[in-house]
Amino acid sequence: MMKKKMGIQRNTELADLADRLRKLVFALDELSSVGPDGIQGTVCITDWVAAKRTVPILVGRMAGHPTIKDGNIGATTEIFYIDEANGLARSLNRWYRLGRRCGNEAGLQ
Repeated sequence: MMKKKMGIQRNTELADLADRLRKLVFALDELSSVGPDGIQGTVCITDWVAAKRTVPILVGRMAGHPTIKDGNIGATTEIFYIDEANGLARSLNRWYRLGRRCGNEAGLQ
């Protein structure tokens, strides 16, 4: 059973996550190949507006990040997988090794 904390699914089934992301990649590749007119959608949305929603991210002091200086505070892109027991997290862009957790759930100071 998956537990949720801060919107991040814990103990995520890797096969399910990989399958969902492969389907997204396939859909984007398909769009690139056939163009908008070639997409056969089954869902129509009307009276729609663009909105924002909160997604889980990690914020912390970075080390070894390609664009954030070591020791500086940075934020990840959306977190898709986290395994605190093994110290590993996956964002949209990269893998992260989890170091010491912040003792204050309210965040860094």
